Amino acid sequence: MANESVEALAANGHSFEGASEEQLAVIANLSPEEVEVINSIKSRLDGEVAAHSVAPPSDTVGGLVW
Repeated sequence: MANESVEALAANGHSFEGASEEQLAVIANLSPEEVEVINSIKSRLDGEVAAHSVAPPSDTVGGLVW
């Protein structure tokens, strides 16, 4: 299952550009359940970002980094 977690996350739009070998090793060892949770959270956040992508007020401060 070593790279299955990385592949499953990448297929859902997660980018690992710049990730170290150590970081990729940890990600590769995530359980299928952990991958499912991460993908679910990303999906929900993507939906929230899309819902708020209409021109924000000029006094908006901050942001979300995924």
